[in-house]
Amino acid sequence: MAETAAADVTVSGARGDGIPPYPGPTGAQAGDDLAAESLGHRIRRLRVARGLTQQQIVGSRYTRAFLGAVESGARAPSPEALAYFADRLGLPVDDLRHGRPANATAQLAAELAAARRDLSAGRLDAAERALTGIRGRADRYRLSELAGWAGYQLAEAQLHRGLTEDAAARYDELAEGLPDGCPALHAAVLARQAYCLLVAGDAPRAVAILEGGLRALRAAPPADADAELRLTNALMYTFLELSWRDRARRLEREVSPLLTRVTNREWVAQFHATVGQLRRDGELDEADRHLREAGRRYTELGLTREVALCQWARGYVLLRAGRPGEAGTELRRARETLGAVGAVLDHAGATLELAEARRREGALAEAGELAEEAARTAAASDHREIMAEADRVRGLVRAAQGDDDQARRLLLRAVDRYERAGLMGDVVITCRHLAELLLARAERAEAAAVLRRGLRAAERLS
Repeated sequence: MAETAAADVTVSGARGDGIPPYPGPTGAQAGDDLAAESLGHRIRRLRVARGLTQQQIVGSRYTRAFLGAVESGARAPSPEALAYFADRLGLPVDDLRHGRPANATAQLAAELAAARRDLSAGRLDAAERALTGIRGRADRYRLSELAGWAGYQLAEAQLHRGLTEDAAARYDELAEGLPDGCPALHAAVLARQAYCLLVAGDAPRAVAILEGGLRALRAAPPADADAELRLTNALMYTFLELSWRDRARRLEREVSPLLTRVTNREWVAQFHATVGQLRRDGELDEADRHLREAGRRYTELGLTREVALCQWARGYVLLRAGRPGEAGTELRRARETLGAVGAVLDHAGATLELAEARRREGALAEAGELAEEAARTAAASDHREIMAEADRVRGLVRAAQGDDDQARRLLLRAVDRYERAGLMGDVVITCRHLAELLLARAERAEAAAVLRRGLRAAERLS
């Protein structure tokens, strides 16, 4: 979520013409009442509340009769007249037009940021109630971008709960009705549409819509820096999942110069978290630097879930660097927090990564239990990648326990699932494991067929 791209409304102070600034009522109910009243009644109420006569409002430009007709609803003011009356009342013309209380934009933006923190901390019911109210008031005040961000966060709540199909439907609905001139909001929704496709096992389409979104954004310079970073973050993450590390690193180099122009602090943190996962194989110091920077920024923003995602990312990097014991420590911390905040899919992912760490340490029974737990969650949410990964880990555990038949079945199913999801890097790895099992059973022809399948997948990685 962007910390909303809307700027604070500036209310003028004391004026030289003796008209005091409009203080406006406070509170959500007062705002609802303002938005519901007619324009003429609103002008009259503001004038009377401030002790001003009709003549003081119209000055020498309009007649009292004209203002009386406007206040009674008999006439509608022209845009010029409305702007003039708003100026005489000491408030922005759109606040007068739409019945916004003073500083409505700033107030709703602050409430939106608080709801975002509630969501990250797992206070989902409270966050959803607040977001529903924010969206309703933003709609009434014609603050379309703020209403869009509230709708986006409501979709995020569904994703947080592991309801991926519901979340995807909400993102698609949002994409159909987004206001123009809000590139960061458009980018956020597009990134989540791509993520839902990735979860559903359609990685090629996820890549296509992200690359298309970036091309369209860059085709009309100057591109919005926040929007470009959000789409690039999403594409780097997707490339990482597809084992296209060189492509992800190229994107990192392309977007790094934008960071000084990005205003969304959460998306800068997200960049560091993603880049940290690209650093391994001798780059642990750099990985640590990026992940700690991401964690620091998330902590400053009060985003509990995202701090835990950085811990998960560090465990991921350590595990691939051959340090399963240290990885397990990070992954346990991440798993505990993600479970506490109710981040269903993230908890399953961290659980599965911990299962692999424990398998490599020889704790087979615990690894099997953890993988089974993750598999159940993935099946309930239809998360194709986690389902495939759970099969692979369980297959390797069964192979180490001597249950070759079950290991073979699970590893073969993992290959099938990875291939359908377009995750060719994981197909290669799993084919290698399966071939080793088959060779140990002297099933050379079957092992050769599996290795050829892995080679075909490797060719598709280039």
